[in-house]
Amino acid sequence: MACRGKKAFGSNWWAKQWLEALESCGWDSRLTRGRAYARNGNVLNVEISPGKVEAHVQGSRKIPYKVEISVKTLSQCEWEQVLDALASKAIFSAKLLSGEMPDNIEEAFSALEVSLFPRCAIELSAHCTCSDWANPCKHIAAVCYILAQEFDRDPFLLFKLRGMSREQIMEAIRNRRTSAAQPMAAKKEEDLPKEVEREYNLQNDEVSLEEKIDEKVKPVGCSSQHDHVSLINYWTGKMKSMDIKIVVEPPLVEQSILKRLGEPPFLAGKMDMIRQLERDYKKVLLKAITVGYKD
Repeated sequence: MACRGKKAFGSNWWAKQWLEALESCGWDSRLTRGRAYARNGNVLNVEISPGKVEAHVQGSRKIPYKVEISVKTLSQCEWEQVLDALASKAIFSAKLLSGEMPDNIEEAFSALEVSLFPRCAIELSAHCTCSDWANPCKHIAAVCYILAQEFDRDPFLLFKLRGMSREQIMEAIRNRRTSAAQPMAAKKEEDLPKEVEREYNLQNDEVSLEEKIDEKVKPVGCSSQHDHVSLINYWTGKMKSMDIKIVVEPPLVEQSILKRLGEPPFLAGKMDMIRQLERDYKKVLLKAITVGYKD
């Protein structure tokens, strides 16, 4: 856990927020005592588990001091509410699932009157085997600075300290996103126009793959079953010089990908991005059809 040099502790906002949270809990006057210890590599190791940090710090004596820091974890009910809020926003889900910390993730916590960081002294306690009566002592303070670096390296350690591991968070968000997508897809199918719904049902009838291709891919003017091109002949290349009838059909749900992704947050309130893209995509489709059927 060596950390030498003058580099500031905590380059990302969540690491800085960790130190600010400790200061707001009444540790501000003594926290700086451990900065030199942290910089000089006196913190030998740090282990983070839900609600607890254990570390060994080399002091003036031969045997390192043992430091324990306890942080109140969120309750199961609070985590369930937080996970619901995180999964409900695509930007939060996308960043967390890719291993990134969203910039405004504290909004999801504060809206539920909970916090990712300790808010008061009652949520935080520490103990050191040294003889210093003050709390935090410089050994505890040094561990706090090293924790800021650890959170910089892996923001999910902060979640772990508050009671939820990276694997648990990712699994919970995936499950919630999947569950939310299923009724949405079912509702879209219910809202399909009747003629498109009938076509959808026809396409899902128990028909063999060869029969489907025989119906959709055949020479123009073909009138009998014997004139249909078989699946085998199609893939052998015997149809190179033949005219193929191409059927252009509307999608079951227009612009389904755009509707699922939702409005991009960086354009919120500035323009209707979804509607603009729908218009642009229709122009591209019309142009493609015009080019394809120009003969």
